[in-house]
Amino acid sequence: MALVAVPPSRAAQPRVQSQPRVQSQAVVFALHAISASRAAAVLHGLYPHARVRVDSAANAVVVVADARDLDAMRAVISGIDVRDPRAVRAEVLPLDHGRAATVAAQLRRVFPHASIAVAGAKKLLVRADPHALTEVESVLHGLDSVAATPAPAPVAATAVRVLAANPRDVARAVERAYPRVRALVSGGSILLRGAPEDISAAQALAHQLDRPAGMTRYTQIYRLHAVAASSVGALVRQAFPHARVVVDASLNALSVTASAQDQQRIATGIAQLDGQTSGGFGAPGLRGATPAYGGGNVAVVTLDAAMPGLNDAPSTSASDIASAVQQALGTLAPDLHLAVPQNSNQIVLTGDPSSIAMAKSLIAKLDAPKPLVELDTEVLEVDENVARNLGLTISPAVFSTYTEMTPPSDPTTGQPGRLGGVQALTRTPLQFTATLNALVQDGNARVLADPRIATLSGRTASIHAGDQISILTQTSGSIGTPVTQQLQTFNTGVSLDITPIVGPTGLITVALHPVVNSLTGLLNGVPQIATRDTQTVVELRNNQTLVIGGLIQEATQRSVTKVPLLGELPLIGKLFDSSDVSYSRNELVIVVTPHIVRAGQNAPPQAVLPIPTPQPLPTLPPSTRFPGTGRAAAPRAAPSPLPRAIVAPTASPTASPSASPAPTPSAFAQANVFTYGAPPQNAFAGPGDAPRIFYATLSPTVLSGGTLVTVSAIVTTNVTKVTLGTSGMTTALSRIGPSTWQGSFAFNAGMAQGQRSVMLELRALRADGTAAQITIPVNIMHR
Repeated sequence: MALVAVPPSRAAQPRVQSQPRVQSQAVVFALHAISASRAAAVLHGLYPHARVRVDSAANAVVVVADARDLDAMRAVISGIDVRDPRAVRAEVLPLDHGRAATVAAQLRRVFPHASIAVAGAKKLLVRADPHALTEVESVLHGLDSVAATPAPAPVAATAVRVLAANPRDVARAVERAYPRVRALVSGGSILLRGAPEDISAAQALAHQLDRPAGMTRYTQIYRLHAVAASSVGALVRQAFPHARVVVDASLNALSVTASAQDQQRIATGIAQLDGQTSGGFGAPGLRGATPAYGGGNVAVVTLDAAMPGLNDAPSTSASDIASAVQQALGTLAPDLHLAVPQNSNQIVLTGDPSSIAMAKSLIAKLDAPKPLVELDTEVLEVDENVARNLGLTISPAVFSTYTEMTPPSDPTTGQPGRLGGVQALTRTPLQFTATLNALVQDGNARVLADPRIATLSGRTASIHAGDQISILTQTSGSIGTPVTQQLQTFNTGVSLDITPIVGPTGLITVALHPVVNSLTGLLNGVPQIATRDTQTVVELRNNQTLVIGGLIQEATQRSVTKVPLLGELPLIGKLFDSSDVSYSRNELVIVVTPHIVRAGQNAPPQAVLPIPTPQPLPTLPPSTRFPGTGRAAAPRAAPSPLPRAIVAPTASPTASPSASPAPTPSAFAQANVFTYGAPPQNAFAGPGDAPRIFYATLSPTVLSGGTLVTVSAIVTTNVTKVTLGTSGMTTALSRIGPSTWQGSFAFNAGMAQGQRSVMLELRALRADGTAAQITIPVNIMHR
């Protein structure tokens, strides 16, 4: 039950005739806990003069009253529209780890008055009063939590030497007596592993089981540290004449064969003479003796596959192996410690002998030598450059020539007229020069980098071919702080990171990351660098080639040159301008070929171009006699066929002798082939070297309209373009090798009628326009 303080109604108050009338307003009250009809009944009973309407669909009450009553009604609604704290509520509780059916059964036993149902695999539907619902949520949180994992118990390991008894029998007896101890037999020793307190008891039991019978003779070794073994051995022989004593001077040790009773007395005496608190190693019933084998509790392992670190740093491979062994044997051998010395491929092991033995076995498996991988790489840039210069270029100088006329002769005497004053002037017509531009240039491909590098499997090989651009930058701080200057560098060129990993089946996983940076210009003194890069991981077979392409960079430049005034005219203005369009499209192509180099095997040779070899010449028949002997004549070779419609070949000009050692061109009309120079042994030239033409051939040398002409040339490797033609015709040759160019075209020079010869120009151009050229004379035949 809710108690509401209601202000007195306006109907109960006396009216004041002078009070102005307040205008009514309409307000909607939305209900959440109670029904709209109940709220309307309460408001109507308290404020009978107000108009109240119920909206059942929205569970709301619409009230029309003045502002003062509306404020009072709002307080009444907020007081009655509340939930009953004793009412039953239903909630869905989620689960994280437990099963819904199991947890529901546990909750029903604790809260029998609550309704608990399974709403899904990880959900429960609980109906209860608010207090019980809160308790259910608290208990559910405890039931659904993950049980804490107990801390791992410490594990200890040790080795016990068994001399008299059977090691397998001792191991079985120790495991039956201490089930939590694991006993392993290794030769004449037993490896014990378990809790530290169990290990101590198991070790004492093993020594008791290994105690031989009183009259049983066995051999025991004693190492001495403070006195000479020879002097102690003489005393043992005197005191125990039935014992067999052998002295090892190199180890300063004694080998004594005696009964168990004598061994006990001998061990005690040697311990007193040597200043030790215990007897020899492995004596039954004695513990804490110094080991007489394996070099003590320290061992040094030299790795075969690890490489020493750089700059006196530890070896990375040795450190990785040491970390892996320490992590793998941390529980089984807690006393094991590994250290990697500086600039060394060794690992120092310290600890119990059994722990060192396990570490050595694991290191031997991890220390596998990695294969060597030879990488043949090539980075090419395919240029599809096109430069067009089309249009009409008119000389800006428009000129005319003015001439003063000679005075006419006297008609009577025939004497020339006298020169006096200014005579009549004449001028030539206005003249200007115009050039029709029709030039198209095509580019080709070039090799940006062609390195060959070797690396171990799993190691990254880095290649960089390019330049570094440095600029001086200034950094200014706050007021009073001096300006600092720094040298900032930018890398340009080709950078290539390759990581090969050789798998157990011989397949090579190659991770490739090429980057090509090129300088595009300067902006406010800062270099603008265009970058093209990609990353990929592929799996290849040995000697299989990977080709990556598609890194394309495009650029277009256009410039227009116009004749003043004439170039601005509509419609015909295009006739008086010249446009220069340069379009570049570069594609990056990367070629990688891995080769696995095994131990004792050489790397495969790099692929080179085959060297051309001449075909053998034919031999004469056996019955051939030298000409002039009258018996038989050698067969005459058939003359080379000449082109049709050639009546008689025109003699080609012969080369004049020259003192220069350079080859001189020669033409042979009989063979109808022009030959220049000779093939070189090496055509390599640097980017700054002058271009040269070593060898050139052209056929045929007698041409007419439409004749197919074939030309080839060998030039220096820094040449980027080779052309052949005249002033009215130019043809570009195609590159078929690093220094070899070849082309074919139909001859159509547009020669005048009656012209019998023409000089063709063969030009070899470098990228900056520097050119070398030769002239080739050919004969013209008019049909």
